[in-house]
Amino acid sequence: MKRAYFFIFYIFSSINGISQSIDSYINEGLSNSYEIRLAKSKLRLAELEYRNIQLSNRPSLLVAGNAPVYNKDNYGITQPDGTIKFLRRSQNYSNIGFSFLQPLPFTGGNISLNTDLYRFDDFVSKSKQYNGTPIFLQIQQPLFAYNKYKWDKLIESLKLQEANKNHSFRINQIKYEVCTAYFDVIEAQTNKQLAKTNLENNKVNLTNEIRKVQLGTSTEDKVLQLEILLLNSQHEIESSEMRIKTAFTNLNLIVNKSDTLSPELKIPEILPTLQLNKDQLIEEFLRQSPVHLSFQIKLLEAQSNTSRVKSQTNNINITASYGLTNSALTIPSIYQNPYDQQRFNISFSIPLLTWGKKKNSILTAKLNEKNIEISSQAEKAKIITEITSIISEIPLLKRNVLSTLRIDTLSEKRFLIINRLYISGKASLLELQGAQVEKDSARKNYIIALRKFWESWYLLHLKLNSDE
Repeated sequence: MKRAYFFIFYIFSSINGISQSIDSYINEGLSNSYEIRLAKSKLRLAELEYRNIQLSNRPSLLVAGNAPVYNKDNYGITQPDGTIKFLRRSQNYSNIGFSFLQPLPFTGGNISLNTDLYRFDDFVSKSKQYNGTPIFLQIQQPLFAYNKYKWDKLIESLKLQEANKNHSFRINQIKYEVCTAYFDVIEAQTNKQLAKTNLENNKVNLTNEIRKVQLGTSTEDKVLQLEILLLNSQHEIESSEMRIKTAFTNLNLIVNKSDTLSPELKIPEILPTLQLNKDQLIEEFLRQSPVHLSFQIKLLEAQSNTSRVKSQTNNINITASYGLTNSALTIPSIYQNPYDQQRFNISFSIPLLTWGKKKNSILTAKLNEKNIEISSQAEKAKIITEITSIISEIPLLKRNVLSTLRIDTLSEKRFLIINRLYISGKASLLELQGAQVEKDSARKNYIIALRKFWESWYLLHLKLNSDE
């Protein structure tokens, strides 16, 4: 029931001209727009991806094995004289092992604590045997290899920051888009209001002029001119209504609002206090902008690729382990008086002749790094130039708003004076038309000045990615 009362009140309020502000549309856009929802989803995805990197560096407990591994066949045994004798066998060879593995992010290797157990069954001789390693410590370490852990952590950390900045960037982008669409509606509504006012004035003047013609103090030419002005005002009202509908459709699309009503929008005439320090704002851009972070990520990815290219041809791996092992006929006996087990292995693969392929690959990767760095510097310089330009323009645009407001006020007063003089016969129709055009133009120029100021204001916040 409360919802029904609210809905009725909302419709009644809209019909009776209760207006909405730009802030209300911005808030709706920040709550409902698809862009913001998508940015939130991307932020959540980046958080999960970064979480995956963190989790990949944590220890893990693994279990692996084979059970059963049964064979029933003939197998050949080479005799001392070189002949082969085939014997029948029926065997099972099963194993299970546990491993507690810890990656080493700073070196790219890993260390593990392990245990395993093997069982062998010979069904022909009806015997069984166990072999096991109660515990052994193993280290696997590649030398001069690409450290995926290190690069992933650096890159995903920046990607998470970028997602946070992108979320803030989308907020400022919605504000700017709402501002642009909002003023499209304001301009159309202003044109309609001017046309309605002119229509009422022209109706009054036409009635008076017809009366003067009847008294013989005026001519039909003036009546025809006023009728033309009347028709033009009606046409402008109809055209403005179509533009209002189109502009409202676009505004509602941005804020994801299904509203068929067209409320009167408030003109945002209260301007913010200006505190624009260029150096501080440039520093804020470098700290907050997702564009800047995006190039940092691209540069890190290029450096990561260079590291991979340098290390991919030389493969040197060290594997070392130390533990205790035993074999017995029963499982408990495996863990009684085991003897030590040591393993050490160095494997390597180093190409001696590559015909310059490795050198060329490294040069290509480094050049890609250089290109990304140059592009980053160029884009950064471009945006800083845009920010500097907007910072210098905003005070001028604010002064322009104040001057056009003064002209608007004076033009409105002058029109009222000329209109009264025309009614009393002390001003010509040409003077009245000129005053009306001047009044309408002054009002439109004031709205345009406001639009330029607010668009520049929100564009500056968009470039800086600032919520202040």
